[in-house]
Amino acid sequence: MAQNNQPIFHTKPQEQFVQIPINIERDSTTLMNQTGNSNRKPNHWPTIIISIIFVIVGQSIAKLLENFYYDQINRSEYDESRQNDGVWTQALLQTVGFPLLLLPFIIFITKNKRSRHQQPPITSDQIHYKSLAVIYICIGIIMAIQGRLAAMGKLEIPFGVFTLIYTTQLFFTPIFAAFINKIKFNRWVVLSVILAIITGALTLSSSFGGEPDEAEENYARGAWAALFAALCFSLLLCNIQNVFDSYIFKRTELTTRKPSFASVFEVLIFSSLVATIISIVGLLIAGEQDDLKREMNEFSKGKGSYRMVMVGQAVSWQIYWVGIVGLVFSVSSVLSNVISVITWPIVSVLVVIFFNFMDDDIDVLKGVALITAVLSAVAYFFRLHKENRMAN
Repeated sequence: MAQNNQPIFHTKPQEQFVQIPINIERDSTTLMNQTGNSNRKPNHWPTIIISIIFVIVGQSIAKLLENFYYDQINRSEYDESRQNDGVWTQALLQTVGFPLLLLPFIIFITKNKRSRHQQPPITSDQIHYKSLAVIYICIGIIMAIQGRLAAMGKLEIPFGVFTLIYTTQLFFTPIFAAFINKIKFNRWVVLSVILAIITGALTLSSSFGGEPDEAEENYARGAWAALFAALCFSLLLCNIQNVFDSYIFKRTELTTRKPSFASVFEVLIFSSLVATIISIVGLLIAGEQDDLKREMNEFSKGKGSYRMVMVGQAVSWQIYWVGIVGLVFSVSSVLSNVISVITWPIVSVLVVIFFNFMDDDIDVLKGVALITAVLSAVAYFFRLHKENRMAN
C-alpha cells in the first residue's frame, strides 16, 4: 500500500505547484498580468503602435468607402420597401476579406516553427482544439449579428442618434471585462474610458451617406438595433480576450515561448469564416444578391468603381480587425474598444473633407472630440508606461 500511495502523494503537490503561479498572475493588479502573459512584454509597445495605426487606417478608409457607396447608389430615391437594402452585404464586407490573412498567418507560424522548433500556435491538445472550435463559432456568430445590427441601425435613425446609442459599448465593455476577463480598473483606465465616452458622444454632429429621411426613420427599431450592436461588439472583444487568456497564452506557457501575433490571425480567420457563412446565408435569404446587381448597374461612377468600393471595404475592414484584435492581444479588450471609439472624430473630419454632405462642417464639437480623444489615449498610455516601469 505504501508503494501505491507514494506516487500519488508526490503527484498532487506538483499539480498544485504548477497551478499556483497561474492563479496569482491572473489575480494580479497589473494590467500586464491581467491581460495575458508577461512573455508579451518585449514586443508590447511596437505591437500596440502598429495595432493602433491599423485601427485608424482601416476604420477611416472603410467608413469613407461606406459613405461613398451610399452616396453613389442614390439611396434617397429608395422607397420604404428598400429601406434596409444591403444590410447583410455591409455585414458581409466586414468579414469576407479574411482569406487575405492566410498569407501572414502562414508566414508567422512558419517563422515560429523554424526559430523555436516547436509546434505553431494553431496546434494544441484535443480538448483545447474542441473548445476553441466552439468558441470561434460563437465569436463568428456574434460578429455577424453585430455587423448586421449596426448596418441596420444606421439606416433607421439619424446618424447622430445612432452614434450616441452606439457609444454605450464603452459602458458594456468594462462590465464584461470585469466579469469575463477579471480585469481590475484604476483611476487612469477609468479616466480614459470616460474621456472616450465623451469623445463618442461629441461625434453626434457627424454625417452619414445612408442617413434616412424623416419619413424613413424608425426610432424604435433603429435604437434597439444600435444598442444591441454595441452590446455585441463589447461581448465580442471580451470573448476574444478570454480566448487569449484562457487558451492561447496558457498553451504557450507549457512550451516556455512567447505568444505569437499569429494568434491574432488565428482568431480572426476562423471566426470570420463563421461570420462570413452566416452573412452569405442571410444575404441569400433576404434576396440581396439581386440588389447587388441592380446597385452595380445604377452606381453613379460605373461598375468598375462599384467593384473597387466593395473590395476596398473588405480589405479595409480586415486591416481594422487586425488592429482591434491586436490590441486585445497586446493589452486588453478595454483599450481596444477605447481606440476604436476615439477614432470616430478622425473619421468625421475626413467625411467633411471628402464629401459635401448638407450641414456638415468641422465645428466646435468635432474639435473638442479630437482633443478628448487624444486625452483618452494619453491617460491609458500613461498607465501602461507606469506598468512597464514597475515591471522593470
